[in-house]
Amino acid sequence: MTKKSQKLIAIARSTGKRLKLGSYRPDKEDPNDKKYAADRYSSEELPSRVDLRQHMSAVEDQGEVGSCTANAMAGAYEYLAKRTLGYSGDVSRLFVYYNARALEAEHKKDVGTSLRNCIQVLRVMGTCAEEIWPYDPETLNERPSSEAYEDAARFLIEDAQRINIDLDAMKHCLAEGYPFAFGLVLFESFMKSRQGRIPMPDLENEQFLGGHAMLCVGYSDQSQVFVARNSWGSDWGDKGYCYIPYDYIANPQYCADCWTIRKVTDLDFTSDIWYEDEEGFYEEDCEDEEDYEDDYDYEDEEDYDEDYDEEYYEEDYDEDEEDYGEDEENYDEDEENYDEDEENYDEDEEDYDEDEENYDEDEEDYDEDEEDYDEDEEDYDEDEEDYDEDEEDYDEDEEDYDEDEED
Repeated sequence: MTKKSQKLIAIARSTGKRLKLGSYRPDKEDPNDKKYAADRYSSEELPSRVDLRQHMSAVEDQGEVGSCTANAMAGAYEYLAKRTLGYSGDVSRLFVYYNARALEAEHKKDVGTSLRNCIQVLRVMGTCAEEIWPYDPETLNERPSSEAYEDAARFLIEDAQRINIDLDAMKHCLAEGYPFAFGLVLFESFMKSRQGRIPMPDLENEQFLGGHAMLCVGYSDQSQVFVARNSWGSDWGDKGYCYIPYDYIANPQYCADCWTIRKVTDLDFTSDIWYEDEEGFYEEDCEDEEDYEDDYDYEDEEDYDEDYDEEYYEEDYDEDEEDYGEDEENYDEDEENYDEDEENYDEDEEDYDEDEENYDEDEEDYDEDEEDYDEDEEDYDEDEEDYDEDEEDYDEDEEDYDEDEED
């Protein structure tokens, strides 16, 4: 059995930097996907501009590796971890990319993967910290270490929702403070943008370059664009970001999948991301030749049906599949244990409340006993005084008696 995956490599003429294109794979339709509900705001209530970039982690560079989907989902995870937990570290993109390919027995070749596969990995396995399984192309097809899998269990996502390819739904998600990962088909004009400003493609006159995944982090009604975080390094576009027309992303002809990951209980992230959009994101009349991106040459990547023997990798795949099944079972068990722990916690909390009430009652009884003791002590002191007086009277009477006897 062979696996074919023809890809393109874009080579920057000025620097020789090589970028891999065409590694995004559209999701297979699944009726069980949880759908995003854009019902928090009306269209009129949406702000004219949203920008999440101030809360994003540093832009990464995927290099000559087809890991765009893993880069997009890792960026979404890092954003969520930073805003909810204050965690500012990077998570392992290669951990996600390896295990996402393993779901389809393609973990031994750099053939790309889908956003759903990356989400499934984050839901069941999680991903480890970057320093435990760093982004090294030399280990691209190696199974991560045992330490990586153990650490990954700390980084599970709670919820993932598919967003309709619809302008209002996409803006609504961003206005709530959540970025979304998306897959887009690219054409030559994408590579010739000015300061990250992406034009609408000319389908009749442009070369198709393949699919690519990015992370959407804002929008501007004034400029009629979405802000997307790419994974080609901070020296590309506008510090690693680009501006893509509404008509490009919110069009099922070009955009296939949109996903957002979030907390089960939504948090309010809106306080510092809404803006009045008076000027847009850039000046409209920027025509300086120096503002254009580098020119690129393109070459076909080698066809992967060479040296790909399914039998050779079948054993590794079976092991990964078994591990994945065990991880999924463990995830379900952990979820059950969590529910039981939550019930036990509620019972303990009730017992604690009862104990606290009993303690308050005992404390009241103690205070009453203490008051009674004080009263008894006062009575004792009075009795002691009376006794002393009686003793004095007795002594006086005894003296009188002695005198009478003498007389």
